[in-house]
Amino acid sequence: MYTLTKILSLLVYPLSLGVLVLALSIAAASVGRRGSSWVLAVLALGLLYFPSTEFGANALMEGLEGRHPAFLPEELPEADAIVLLGGATEGASRFGRGTDYNHAADRLLVAAELYFAGKAPVILVSGGALPPERTEAELMADTLKALRVPGNALLLETASLTTADNAVMSAELLAAAGHRHILLVTSGAHMRRALALFQAQDLQVTAVATDHQIPRYPSVVPGWLPQADHMARSTRAIHEWVGYWVYDLSGKL
Repeated sequence: MYTLTKILSLLVYPLSLGVLVLALSIAAASVGRRGSSWVLAVLALGLLYFPSTEFGANALMEGLEGRHPAFLPEELPEADAIVLLGGATEGASRFGRGTDYNHAADRLLVAAELYFAGKAPVILVSGGALPPERTEAELMADTLKALRVPGNALLLETASLTTADNAVMSAELLAAAGHRHILLVTSGAHMRRALALFQAQDLQVTAVATDHQIPRYPSVVPGWLPQADHMARSTRAIHEWVGYWVYDLSGKL
């Protein structure tokens, strides 16, 4: 089910959807439906162009990141535990060593920063993986230990594959340890969905957003020119918007 969900989710991402609509345009042209073919071709162009521009990427992302800015450790309250969500690793690479981290690797640094600032005595690291991969929780725990976070300050939740699972399974571990107030560390774009899911577990949650992706200053490249990083940012934003709506409709929030 998890794999099927991942495959089906591609249908809402601009690159996959744009290519699909373009294929339909070619199919329409091949059977002589030139009018439909042109309409589909223009639609495919819009689906590919808008999310790959600076304006499109920022428009999709701002509603997520804008509500969860970053805070300094001294601006945050003390809590029972820091909860660090997975999503920062790419898994083992063929020619690498261990794992490689992606744009969300800021999460680990912020979690370690909060720990050394004395904001909570433990870090719960949440994230599973499909076999034969090592779990995200284990991989991130290795990095936290390399950052000098002691192993006895780490709790690992290694079974979750979704944000909803993160919340449910982490809440079980937190309750068993007597922890209720948490500092939730995840990406700014992901925080709206994650915060709602953890609050639904009757936890007191302080949001600690990181990995903000909208640039403060404009690029030297004109924003109307399509770029791959803009498309990637748009895709992440769409993933979060759709994920939130799906969880909301399914009653998980």
